[in-house]
Amino acid sequence: MIDTGELGAHFAGLSTTVTIADEDGCIVFMNDRAIAHYADQGGEALIGTNLRDCHNPTSQEKIRQMYARHCAGDLSPTRYHEQRQDGTARSIVVIPITVEGQFRGIAELMWNERRELVHET
Repeated sequence: MIDTGELGAHFAGLSTTVTIADEDGCIVFMNDRAIAHYADQGGEALIGTNLRDCHNPTSQEKIRQMYARHCAGDLSPTRYHEQRQDGTARSIVVIPITVEGQFRGIAELMWNERRELVHET
């Protein structure tokens, strides 16, 4: 189980949205940026709902596969990069959360990239 007690203190100042879901996909935490970003989909009311319900069928299948990988022991992060129609780019990183070595959920971080600040290596 994820202890949500201190998550706000840890993630409040990040310049990215942070959404955390438990091992069943239930959203247990959203920082202020995530609440504002998802306001048109319910904002803070999304806490307690299943993150799969917030996605289209294609994304739901990707989430199902990612959770299956994590439950099977592959705890590598997943990164998505989208080029949006307005020319902006968005990055999403999903990081598995473990407690005492066991998969207990995911942390999704999302931000809009400013191309002039992205350094390719």
